[in-house]
This record gives sequence, C-alpha cells and structure tokens, in this order.
Amino acid sequence: MFAFARVFRVPLPAALSLTVPFVAGVPVVATVGSESHCVVRVLGERPDGEFVVTPQVCFTTLGEALSYASGGAVTFNADLTGRALLADEGGVASVASTFTLGVHFDGFNGTGSSITVAGSPCSGGYWNTGSTWANRISSSWNGCYRLRHYDLPAATGDSENTRGAGSTHNLSTLNNRAESVAYFGS
Repeated sequence: MFAFARVFRVPLPAALSLTVPFVAGVPVVATVGSESHCVVRVLGERPDGEFVVTPQVCFTTLGEALSYASGGAVTFNADLTGRALLADEGGVASVASTFTLGVHFDGFNGTGSSITVAGSPCSGGYWNTGSTWANRISSSWNGCYRLRHYDLPAATGDSENTRGAGSTHNLSTLNNRAESVAYFGS
C-alpha cells in the first residue's frame, strides 16, 4: 500500500518557497544548503527484480533517519554519523543491519548526505536511485552482504560490488555514477 504525500508551502524570505511534504503523518524535513538524510522503504518487488519503494522521507540527521527506518523499533542518537556505522560504535551497525539493506552517502567513508534503503530481503532485487540520487553515491554501507552498484537504471550497465555486511566502502569506478543498486545476501 502506498502512502500519499500532502504538500505544504512555507513562505521564506527573498521570494523563496520551500515545499515540505508529509508522508503518513511524518514530516519530510527539507534542508537548504546542508546535509539531508533520507529513507525509502521496500514495499515489494516486481517480477523483474525492481523494488517498489515508498517516497523518500528526509531528516536533518542520520540518527533521525535510521530511527525512522527502524519503524520505531530503535532510537538512535541524533548525532550519529556514518563513521559510527563504519566503526560499529556501540553495535550500531549490527542493529541497523536488521532492518537496512544499505545506506548510501554522497561523500567518501560514510560522510555527507545519505539515503537509507530499508526493508528486506537481500534477494538481488534492485532500487533505482531516481533523479535525487542518480550519479551521486560515493560510498555505501552494506546492510546486505553484497551491494552491486550499476551505472544505469534497472540494474544495467557497468557495475561495481561492495562486500561485507556491516561495512562501509568507497566506490571507485562508479563514484558519482550509480543509477541503481542491487542487494544480495551472498
């Protein structure tokens, strides 16, 4: 079942406007000129393997995003960083891997803005990044054992794997070139 977004317009100075949608009663926090940490949830998988996902919901911190991604089962500190996932500080990576297929960052080593793909399974199904994350991923944290990044939508074109559940990897040949990602259990 898909959640429908309500859109609110918030007036800003200097003739700017900011669109802030709500998805299932949860505000999508839009940021201007700073990091944003977004979440999509896998609702199902099409016969070709493409994941059906919710619209992205965004927050100002990774901790808020991962708390939302857990469906409320876990509350992470708002100051949680991608480096904490990398180091598995306090078992953060172990907990996050129970509900997260992958977290993708626009900086190396789990830095910068992120998008979390939450849900299951690590079936080899893929997520198309859409225009918001196309050609933007620089590093990925693996919730599944293997993430295969593709330079074209629909899991096609050149690819680069990252391996090891609970680990963060920088992309080399596909740095800022991925338009889809597949998630594998082995």
